[in-house]
Amino acid sequence: MPDRSFVKRLALVEGARRLAAILIADVVGYSRLVGQDEVGTLGALKDIHREVIEPLLTEHKGRLVKLLGDGVLAEFASVVDAVTCAVAMQNAVAARQADVSPQKCIIFRIGINLGDVVVESGDLLGDGVNIAARLEQLCEPGGVLISGTAYDHLQGKFTLPLDSAGDQQVKNIARPVRTYRVRINGGGRSWRLRLRQYSSRLRWATALVAVVLAAGGWYSFLRPNSEPSIVAALPSVAVLPFSDTSGNPALAYFGDGVAEDIIAMLSRVPDLKVLGRNSSFPFKGEPTDVRKIGSELGVTHVLEGSIRKDADRLRIVAQLVDARTGENVWAERFDRAGTDPWEIQDEVTEKIVAALAGDGGTLKKAQYRQVWGKDNTDLEEYDYYLRGNDLLARLSPEATEQARQILTDGLSKFPDSALLRIKLGLAYFIRGWNGWTDNPTSDFRQAASLAKEAMAQPTLSPMELRSGHYLSAFVRVTERRFADAVVEADDAIRLSPYDAQMLGALSQVLIAGGKPAQALEWIDRSEARQASNPQTSQELAFYRGWALAVEGRLEESLAALRVDQTDFFSPLMQAIVLNRLGRTEEAAEQLKKGLAFDPGLTQAKWRELFFYSDPAILEREVADLASLGLPEN
Repeated sequence: MPDRSFVKRLALVEGARRLAAILIADVVGYSRLVGQDEVGTLGALKDIHREVIEPLLTEHKGRLVKLLGDGVLAEFASVVDAVTCAVAMQNAVAARQADVSPQKCIIFRIGINLGDVVVESGDLLGDGVNIAARLEQLCEPGGVLISGTAYDHLQGKFTLPLDSAGDQQVKNIARPVRTYRVRINGGGRSWRLRLRQYSSRLRWATALVAVVLAAGGWYSFLRPNSEPSIVAALPSVAVLPFSDTSGNPALAYFGDGVAEDIIAMLSRVPDLKVLGRNSSFPFKGEPTDVRKIGSELGVTHVLEGSIRKDADRLRIVAQLVDARTGENVWAERFDRAGTDPWEIQDEVTEKIVAALAGDGGTLKKAQYRQVWGKDNTDLEEYDYYLRGNDLLARLSPEATEQARQILTDGLSKFPDSALLRIKLGLAYFIRGWNGWTDNPTSDFRQAASLAKEAMAQPTLSPMELRSGHYLSAFVRVTERRFADAVVEADDAIRLSPYDAQMLGALSQVLIAGGKPAQALEWIDRSEARQASNPQTSQELAFYRGWALAVEGRLEESLAALRVDQTDFFSPLMQAIVLNRLGRTEEAAEQLKKGLAFDPGLTQAKWRELFFYSDPAILEREVADLASLGLPEN
């Protein structure tokens, strides 16, 4: 193996081309950290460079090529040395910050690639460096992500486990790149640090982002063989730094932090393309011509905004503009009180992301409007998906049946489509779950069959996986495989953690699976992230009332259930709760209301529609309804 001096001499030969292990590290949320405490952050980062990174590079025979602002580019003659150094770096950085609050922690992402590089003016260029840079941006905070070429050279020479992270399509590289995560702790999941402590009102804390977009380019969430029409049809967004209109020097970096958080969160939305900060941030401070920016960056939409702080009042204004027409698609103003703008930022950025993303978000709704204007003979795979999805979101028997027919037609035209197969399965499930069929069990089996066929396909995009795990969670409930259902629900949320509607809907899986307390937490999170509207409020109210009823918190359950008056479920659940409270006359009145929605409802049908890991819960519900006069068959 060449010694360190040989590596140094080789690196200085102008125009030399060689194979090298490239390590690129970058700080997560750097603008936010600097905005919170510029002097402290810069000082801490300087100390980490001097006391951790430089000694470890020397120890593992690496060469520091250059500093990249808040990051580093280094080269090694050995992949083993590069990965060993990266693991030591992450462990050392974590250990020295054990007593530092999560808001102030400096956390690195590290990407490593073995590839061809060229020396030019002392710098390293070429695909070998470019791929390492893309891997760093795809890496989870506190982790190490390596390429397939690096992985191949580690076999039999490295002790820590390496987990496949799949093939990734990255900017300016023709073929997908095999990627692997280094399991730094040697077992379980990769080491993580919380990037931010969320508001105690939300009662939860999470790492902000495990995958960040390739800087200056897209991260494709579609499988390599996806239809080009789907790729082209996905909405795309550039997020500009939010301007500070208060003139407060202490908030100079705040607008950058807001935009970075939104980019990071939107990057986890499977059916959306988001441009990296290195492409959108150069427009900071320039006059905003959205159509020009959209044309230059190749995006369909631009998100911009402003921030103003007066005393303890903070106002954040955000607006989404169609970059093709210049029309304002969505705008919202958030006024909050508090002395800590960074805590307020967490809440507001989540609400902005929830408003834009998901099947009920602004971007998808705009696509729904567009797709209905197309001629039926010109529909592509993604068009059928959009039409079906729009109809399913309306939650009515008629719309669900129409969606089922549209998705069936689409699947006949695109028989290999996992996306259409999953959505058709969801149509069958919704029809059965809501009792809009004479044979719910048959619909559940059809949904299970379609989900199994779709998830068996060898290459699925995160968008398809998210939808597939979502459907599979409910399918497992109907199969009474409750532990598997919870796992499927967790997988769906992991793939789209900021989809507030999905989070609320999947709380039903937790209720059925014997986890009503956790279901209430998911409902709280879903409610906190979404703007209030009648349909959302009623759906979440029913889920909350149902979970509280299962927990035995009857008065609280009753208060929540009274918000929802959309179908027979709420009055029937109210009847159960009131009966247990000894208020039998009121309970009988609620049963009457429920039967007005569905005169054919029986004890047998209730058994078909409700599932619990503890059968005693269902038996008690049926007994309550039977005592009030619900017929057996």
